[in-house]
Amino acid sequence: MDKLKALTELDLFHGLNPSILEPVSRFFIPRRYERNQTIWREGYEAVTFVFIVEGYVKIAKRRNDGGELIVGIFGEDEVIGHMSVYRQERYPASAYALGETTTLEIHRSHFQQFLNEHPPLLRALFKHLTHWNTRMVQRLHEIAVLRTEQRLAMIFQELALVAGRRVRLENGEMGVHIALPLSRSDIADLINVRTETAIRHMSKWNRTGPVRTESRGFTIVDRENLERLASGDNEAAA
Repeated sequence: MDKLKALTELDLFHGLNPSILEPVSRFFIPRRYERNQTIWREGYEAVTFVFIVEGYVKIAKRRNDGGELIVGIFGEDEVIGHMSVYRQERYPASAYALGETTTLEIHRSHFQQFLNEHPPLLRALFKHLTHWNTRMVQRLHEIAVLRTEQRLAMIFQELALVAGRRVRLENGEMGVHIALPLSRSDIADLINVRTETAIRHMSKWNRTGPVRTESRGFTIVDRENLERLASGDNEAAA
């Protein structure tokens, strides 16, 4: 991998002269993960900034009943676990590759020195930390307050932003394909329900929309209905 080229393509370093990145690039370690391979485990010391170059990562927290709650799914051009790393805490959740995933990773001592030498980058990281924190608070609110189908609709809206691409449907309309290998158990963990509940809702959606399960992911076939469900509109089409 051309580490310098990969770094210059990351949003955090957008517009930064490669000559500035070149000295720190040697401290970045490229890693390749297979599907379901662990990137870090809950409770481990957070010492490494992880940038996703290719693929997707799920962050999951262990529940008291032994199951998992998927806190979020993150894709290319995102940095993960950085809040714990910056605060020098232990990871509050585990991270797993959803499929073949490539990352660039750097120890916090090397990266923090680089940030201290470049205040605009430090401000950009703080902005990203704020966005991450807001995203996690919103997720907890969704899980605690919203009804199941509304949470499910909101999750698919987020997945579409992370991994969606526009496709033409059989009826000529435009849909969004989400090429993520999520099982029914993963869906259940995303919205904090039993697997049977996720299966029931996804089976209903397969028949009536707004989302159809495919052999390699999912397709949003009725974006308008999905938006109504996500907004909590009880008059959304059944």
